[in-house]
Parts: sequence; C-alpha cells; structure tokens
Amino acid sequence: MKIEGKSLGLLHLKNPFIAAPVKTAYADLESHVNQRHLNYYENLAKGGVALIIIEPTAVLKSGREHPKQLCIDEDYCIDELSKITRVIHDNGSLACINLNHAGRAANPKASGVVLAPSAVMCPSTMQTPKELTKEQIKEIVKAFGKATVRAKKAGFDAIEIQAGMGYLIAQFLKDRTNKRNDEYGKDKLLFAKEVFGEVANFSNGLELILRVSANEFVEDGIVEQDNVELINLAKKYGIKAVHAGLGNACDTPLWYYSYASTPTDKQIESFKKLKSLIDLPIIIDGRMGNPDRIKALLEEGWVDFFGLGRSLVADQYFVNKLLNDELDKIWYCGGCLQGCLYNVRSGIGLGCITNPFVDKKFFEPSGKKLKVCIAGGGPAGIATGIYAKMKGYDAIVFEKKELGGQFILATKAPYKDAMLKPLNALINEAKRRGVEFRYEEANYEKLKEQNPDLVVVATGANSQIPNIKGIENEYVIDAFSFFESVAQPKGKRVLVLGIGLIGREAMEILANQGFEVVGVDILSELTQDFTLTRLKNNPNVKIFVATSVEEFTNEGVFARQEDEVINLGKFDTIISSIGTKPNKALYEQIKDKFKNVEIIGDAARVADIYTATQSAYELISRY
Repeated sequence: MKIEGKSLGLLHLKNPFIAAPVKTAYADLESHVNQRHLNYYENLAKGGVALIIIEPTAVLKSGREHPKQLCIDEDYCIDELSKITRVIHDNGSLACINLNHAGRAANPKASGVVLAPSAVMCPSTMQTPKELTKEQIKEIVKAFGKATVRAKKAGFDAIEIQAGMGYLIAQFLKDRTNKRNDEYGKDKLLFAKEVFGEVANFSNGLELILRVSANEFVEDGIVEQDNVELINLAKKYGIKAVHAGLGNACDTPLWYYSYASTPTDKQIESFKKLKSLIDLPIIIDGRMGNPDRIKALLEEGWVDFFGLGRSLVADQYFVNKLLNDELDKIWYCGGCLQGCLYNVRSGIGLGCITNPFVDKKFFEPSGKKLKVCIAGGGPAGIATGIYAKMKGYDAIVFEKKELGGQFILATKAPYKDAMLKPLNALINEAKRRGVEFRYEEANYEKLKEQNPDLVVVATGANSQIPNIKGIENEYVIDAFSFFESVAQPKGKRVLVLGIGLIGREAMEILANQGFEVVGVDILSELTQDFTLTRLKNNPNVKIFVATSVEEFTNEGVFARQEDEVINLGKFDTIISSIGTKPNKALYEQIKDKFKNVEIIGDAARVADIYTATQSAYELISRY
C-alpha cells in the first residue's frame, strides 16, 4: 500500500499513521521511566508510525488515573521523559506528549482527593469528587504551562492537550458535570481558554493537537456540534489538528475503549460528522487496525490521519507490514482488553495476549542448535513453537484436535468473534516461520523418536464436575463441553457454578437465548469487566457472590451465603466452570525420561491466554 506523507503544522509526517496515547502502567510510583517503556516505544518507532503520542501524562499528581502513570509535574521528569523522546527519534519517529488531568476520572489511590468542576460521581470508579476551588483551578492551569516548558526541554515535537474523553477540560464543558455558579460555570469554555492560553505561551516551536470526544454517547453529554466552539477557540491558540475518539472514561467506557460491542458504522458516522463541521485536519482512532477499513476510508478522502492504539499493542510493526503489503504477517488485535486494559488496571502493566514483546526485545537467533518438541497446540504450545523458531531452533507441535485449544472457546463468547483474528494470526505466524505440526497425540514413544533437546508439555487443562452432594442426580455440563457444543442445556432455569471468565461468558450466552440464569461464586468480590457489567443489567440473570453450593435435593439447590443457608430453587441444567485442573498426565509420564522437560500454560497452572503466551516467552528465553 503506497501512502504519501502529510504535514501537521510544520511537522512532516512520513505517513498518516499516528500511535494514539495508550496507558502503560510501567512507571514506578515516582514516575520514573524504565526499560519496559523504552522497549515499548522503540518497537513502536521501528514499526513505522510517523508520530508517537506517548501515554497520558499527568500535569499534576492530583490528575492521575493510576499509581503507575507518568507525570510531568516536577523538573526531574524532564530527564526521565527525554529517555523516551531519544529512543523514539533514534528509531525514526516523531514524539508527542499527551497532557492531561483526569478530574473526576482520577484514581484516589494515585491522586489523593479526587477533584472536578462539581461533585458529580464518576460511575466507572464510583468516586464522587470534591468541587475545585478557584485556587486549585489556577494551579492546574499553571501546571499545563509548566508541563509545556518541561515537554519542550524533554525533546518532544508536539503536545496533545486532552480536552475530551471525559477528562477535566471536558468536564467543564457541559451542565451535567459543571454545576458551578461562578465564572467557570457561567462560561463553560473559560477553563479551556485559560489552559489553551497557558500552553500557547510556552509552546513556541511545538505543534499542538487537541484531543476530543466526537460524541460521548451519554444523555446531555458532548456531541459533535458541541466540539465546534471548543475547536474554534483552540485554533486561536495555535491548534493544528483535532484527534477524535468516542465516549468518556466515566460514563461510557464501552465507547471510550472502542469495545467490540459498539457498532463501527456509528463510530465512523460520528467522526465524519465532526470532520464536516471543522476546517482542521482530523485524526480518528478506535479499531482502526483493519487494513480494509483503512483502505476504504482513504478512498473516501475525508480522513487526514489514523490513530492506532490497541492494534499497535498487538503488533507494533503493523504499519510497516501494511505499507509493505505483508498483511499475512500482521498480529491482529481481537479487542479482548485482557492484556491491555485489565493489566493496566491491575498494575501488571500493558501487555497483549498474543504478543509478549510489547515491552520486551524480540528474540534473535541464538546460534545454537536445538530441537524442541511441544505437546499441545493451544496458545502456549503454538507460541512456544514461534519463539523457538525466532531463536533458530527446530520446533514440532503435536496436537490431537484442532489448533488453538481453549483460545477457540474465547471466540464463541458474545462480542468475541473478533478473537478469531489473533488466533488465526498466531497459527499463521507459526506456519510462516516453519513450525512443524503433527496432528496426533504426543506420547513417550513418539517424542523419543524425535530425539529432542527439549520437550515442552502444554497439554492445557481438563474441566471436571465438582464433588457436591446430590450433583450426580442433576443434568450437569462442564463449561468446556458447553462451549464446544458437545452438550446442550435443557429446560428454562440454568445454574452456573463459578463466575470467572468462562462462567460469565456462558451465563451471557444463556441469558441472551432466554434462559433464566443464576450464577454463584465463592468469592465475595468478582473481577470487574464489561461482561460482568452487562450481566448485572440483564433481567434474565441473578448473581450470588460469597456463596457456595452445598447440596442438590428434590426441594432445590441449597447454598451457604456467609452464615445463612439459602434455597436457590430447582434447576433444569447445571453448568460447571469450577474444578478445572491442569492436565499433567503426560508430564508425569515423561518428566524423568528426557534431559529437558518443561511444563507451561494451563498444564502448569490454570490461568488465561495472556499467562499462557507469557509462560512460552519465559521458557524460550531460558534456552
């Protein structure tokens, strides 16, 4: 695909692809840059994007969204951030910093007291902020100016002012979040005007970009027309382009994260409408890592630049592969949010379920000769084969069924059909690199025939029926069999045991099919994700936490919730997503019969796809 470069103000961009700001949570609590940052941004720059907008950077600690967020509130941050600009410039890209204060979207664990224009709760965090005093407002305005000075000294080529996506500037713009009676309430643009002016006073030589939400998709929220006055104001202070996303961090996170359930046509419609209302170049982002979509939008002619976020986490070299027409080499994003959003929230840091090299150097040939035999063609096994080939080793994968293992199950959940793309990309990468696949079950004799230097057991896990009194008299399906369509639910009422990732996805499928679904889990607090949010709002679903089923009887299912025994009623079908255990049978048979035998993925410890591919990386890094 041949695409010409474009200008953004006085900056010449070698192509129209821009890395959008993605939270990494790599920093320590004092906002120091480390090797994970440098590896991530080096890979991005080498991957071909013209401009990298680094992760959202807080102008004050009171505006942080998470404890490991970068800040630019003190002078020592100049040297820290200059490490990032150097690695970006040294590898062929331009560097931009996203300046932000989260306002009511801030995390009190990171920011201390949450501050906002008015005391309006942020539904995503369930935090109600304190109203900013005028003195605090002035401090934040000045902080944007000081951040601009530091950004310039740190070597950035451009600054992006975060004025949308539900953050502080956007919170001043509408009555629903700004209920003040002073001048900042009467003139909703006053805070934005002061911030723009402060940044402009110190930004000489830096190009300025304005980040907005084209449409927040919330009642009385910002829509496309509302942005026009803000953008026209920003133009007076030197803004050269508008970077448009959707949703806001507090009220509509599904749109904010471009989750798979949000319709693409509505997304494009909103961006197109905003573009028709303004006369500045527009950057659009949100699921833009699709070559066919990029081609179609380029042919329409109204898009100036493409912002790429999660697609560059899945494959930092996406742009080079696109421009070189190497589409078969792209590692696609499936929109699961497991390695990116949830890892950032948990403090693990930005990652990807199919790309362990997000914050690491890619493997290179080791110069050694090794033959690696892998039992199991799930994500851990396939990944091991890929990484072994990267280091120049021979790799054979034995798989008795279909390649993909439990990754296949992930594609069958609601809104997860896009997960087929990263699964297929993983398999294609293995085949392209020359991993040999044998579609048969591995055993000692077959492995011995290969005379391997290393045997890797990646045989996954087995789903089992729990030993609960009376369960033998019920119609029970294990979760794997349910997703594989080996067995179908009967009747109208279904009890799901365990509300982990697999359990909740089974619950949603059943509820959407009209079943009355009850889910129980022994944990008092469940890991939050969008699936669980939808279940809580589904009238066909009831959820019991801190609850353990004790007995199945003719009178109903009796469970203990804290100190109380409750009757959940009778059920036509029981689906069990608990009792999943590692399949260690082959490992136990061969662990002493070869020089090097390793066990990884769910065969070692039942977890998830991210953990599986990470375990493959960690294994091959040792050989």
